[in-house]
Parts: sequence; structure tokens; C-alpha cells
Amino acid sequence: MLAEGRGKPAQVGHVLRRAREYLRLSLREVERRTGRSNAYLSQIERGLIKQPDPVVLLELAELYRLDFMTLAAWAGWTHAEDQSGSETGRADSASLLVRRVLDLDKTQRAQVLSYIEKVLGDRRT
Repeated sequence: MLAEGRGKPAQVGHVLRRAREYLRLSLREVERRTGRSNAYLSQIERGLIKQPDPVVLLELAELYRLDFMTLAAWAGWTHAEDQSGSETGRADSASLLVRRVLDLDKTQRAQVLSYIEKVLGDRRT
């Protein structure tokens, strides 16, 4: 989706707000479903937070039935360097994992998913 008449990617916050409104969800309801504060969600929607945490984007993509990879690209996460300046820095492990997976191509992501499913299967037995 391109921003109307501008030829550049849509702002992720605007897309998230439109998707939420289309589903007739209030910010309070999204807060209830995701555990993310409505103030934080509002800041994302208004563009005050231009690069939301990839884990939050994933949660919202699932809730709103949007394509996560497209949202991640619009937020600048694909092929982005770790913002903290170190491997661990301030990023929690889930965010770091999502960022690393975003740097993989489609085949590599399928291999990682297969491995994770194998590990989960082994853990259950």
C-alpha cells in the first residue's frame, strides 16, 4: 500500500489506525487484547513512535489480520541494524529474534520455522 498520491510507503501508524477502525476496535479494546497501553498504541498510530517494537507489530498484525512483513518494512525493521548498538543492548530477546528473522530470505525463514517446530515437538515428547 502506498501513501495516497505520494509514491512512498504508507506510515505504519496510519495503516494500523485504519485497520483498527475498520475492525471497529477501540484503543482500550486493543489494550485489553494485547496488554499494550492505549497511550503507547495511540503514539504509534499518531506517528510519534515511527518504529514500533517488532514484537508489538507482530501482535497488531495478527490482531488486525495484516501482513507482518509489510508492516515491518514500512516501520523500517527489514535489514535494520540493532538500534541499541550491541547484540543484547536494551532489546529484549523476542525483539532481537524478530529483527534477526526479518533479515532472512523466504527460504531461510521457512528453515528457521521448521527448526522451531522440531524443537517444540521434541520438547513435548
